[in-house]
Amino acid sequence: MAGIKQVLSERFARMMRLRNPDDPLSSVQATTRWAQNLPIGDALKAQGEILAEVKRFNDENAPHSKERLLILMLLDEKGQHTQAVLSRQYLRNPRMSRTVESQLWHAIYHLNWEVLRAYHNYIIEYSRSPAKSHLKAMMPVVTLRALRGFRRAIKWRTIRYLHPGAKTWARLHQLYQLAETQGFQKTRLLAYPDDAHESTCEGEYLHTLMLDQANSGSLYPRQIDLIDTWITGWRDMLQLERNLDPKRHVLTVDMTWDHGARRIRNNNPELSTRYWSTRELLERIRRIQAELHTGTAPARLGLTEFARVSESLELLDHLSRQWAPLTGREQRRSPRMAVKKIVEVVHGLPSAIGHIQEDRGTGAPLKGRLGFDEHADMAFFGFVTNRTLNRTHPEDAPRRETSDIERWVMEDESEYGFGATIETSDKDWLRIGTLVGLRADKSAGWMLGVIRRLSRLSDAESSVGIEILPGKPLDILLHGHEGVAYTVNGRDTRSGRAAMPGLLFDDHYAPSIVIDPACYQRKGIAEYSTGQETKTFQMDDLVDHGEGWIRVGITRLD
Repeated sequence: MAGIKQVLSERFARMMRLRNPDDPLSSVQATTRWAQNLPIGDALKAQGEILAEVKRFNDENAPHSKERLLILMLLDEKGQHTQAVLSRQYLRNPRMSRTVESQLWHAIYHLNWEVLRAYHNYIIEYSRSPAKSHLKAMMPVVTLRALRGFRRAIKWRTIRYLHPGAKTWARLHQLYQLAETQGFQKTRLLAYPDDAHESTCEGEYLHTLMLDQANSGSLYPRQIDLIDTWITGWRDMLQLERNLDPKRHVLTVDMTWDHGARRIRNNNPELSTRYWSTRELLERIRRIQAELHTGTAPARLGLTEFARVSESLELLDHLSRQWAPLTGREQRRSPRMAVKKIVEVVHGLPSAIGHIQEDRGTGAPLKGRLGFDEHADMAFFGFVTNRTLNRTHPEDAPRRETSDIERWVMEDESEYGFGATIETSDKDWLRIGTLVGLRADKSAGWMLGVIRRLSRLSDAESSVGIEILPGKPLDILLHGHEGVAYTVNGRDTRSGRAAMPGLLFDDHYAPSIVIDPACYQRKGIAEYSTGQETKTFQMDDLVDHGEGWIRVGITRLD
């Protein structure tokens, strides 16, 4: 009975659409007219309207006609612009709130997935009888778009540190197998009219496998996007082969797997197994690195105009390890040991400094110490605003509570860090590069760490890897050196309230400080005080950095 009602409902919907020539799904001409009235200047709203029509397209479950496919392809093409705009907004705003991040991510991901679902339905219909299908001439482009859609789905799940899922991999492998079976896997086509270059089904498939192989759970969203862009220009150097050559081939994929590519470890070929070499690509990366070291701009080397030299060198080095043969892969610096250890955790530089001060008994007000609001003013404006000065000073307030301390159960430990699975539903701050303070033993005091690896297991749970910075952090007060101070409203940058807190790693051979980025000036001369002692130093190159903090090498001058 329910099936009869559904059929009648679908027939009624089709009848109503035929009676209404303005319905976007009634004809290609109606879709074109509708698309001309999409909101201009509001990509999110336009995206929502396109998504609603694609969802309706899928829900109608109408016959797989050629005109319906043309309507779908037109909706897909209209969504490419809004997808690009929203993607730029997402990737260029790493500090957006959790609400905004979620809204943008779901808008991008869901339109891609709904379009992909619609294409996949047509491909399944075609695969049942390829020789007799009236859609045969359109299938190479449809398959190419679907392969790209799977790549984007996997990419955007990776950007959010989510696993692609076994079904996603299985469908991707099946899609490429269809292209091979029908013999158009190497046919060069424009996936979309606005594409700058033609591509192939084999190239799109390899692109997805290489992007997944580059993923280590330690990359920022912007870095994942950069690598994705770079692979577009490199994938012609890769070619799938059926027969294994142990001397050349590095990576392999079995199209019956529920995951992506792996390095070649044994010689057990199957009919569904494909192999490829990365030798030519790795050589290209080495040449690019050499050119960057000589001063060539990244844009001239095909790394896009938005890539910075230091970032490009770091990413290229990462790719060289991820795509290297088994003997050249990156090895773990020390073995992991399973543990069950409760560790206290705080996040952010101000919080870490505050707890280290309290642990040492220096939490009482120090002359020149900034409160949190004053610290924020210095970071944004370079001086403390009158609004903040008129408030009650931090030293007049009671000592803050330690409610910002979280307790995590560490599951593994190595010489250089911890691993844990934690609840993350309320942790908007949890991102790659976040600075954390850790205390496993109150008698040993606080250590400083950085979140280096993140994998979201579900909406409520994540796997986290934390690197411990070597050495014992010591809280300091940082002043500008005499002769370089400036005055705002009678207050200079090195006296009184202009002192900035930081952490010192007093390594005899390579001392460094962790400070707010607003304090950094390369080759700048400054002073720090620890209690009654004051030392002068020069700031050197960056050692490490993250959101709201940097670690800088220093050279003492006294």
